[in-house]
Amino acid sequence: MAHSLMAERTPQEQDKYVVRFPDGMRDRLKDEAAKNSRSLNAEIIARLEDSFENSNRAPSSIDEIAKSAARQLTNAPHIPIKDREAIWSLYETIKLEETRNIRKFMTRLSEVIADAEERSAKK
Repeated sequence: MAHSLMAERTPQEQDKYVVRFPDGMRDRLKDEAAKNSRSLNAEIIARLEDSFENSNRAPSSIDEIAKSAARQLTNAPHIPIKDREAIWSLYETIKLEETRNIRKFMTRLSEVIADAEERSAKK
């Protein structure tokens, strides 16, 4: 879990990279960070993480809402680290259950299709 790894390393141990923002972008990011109760750095990291995750899969609106809520809470400075990790762990557990349910559905769907094809072939 990337969130806890960053928390364990001191700022001096973490990777650093200087970024040149186009005019006005830093202010926009600061405004969004304030809306999300995050530091500018946490806002940038959250947006980068979202871009990686969203480019690798089709979005699910329920998943996106849950992930957004979990990410906002895990990045909120007023929530203790222990609670942040528990929130993210809960999200990951529920996501795993959702994946298992989808696999069960796909297995059952394959069985139904195979039965239908078999009945059709007998006619």
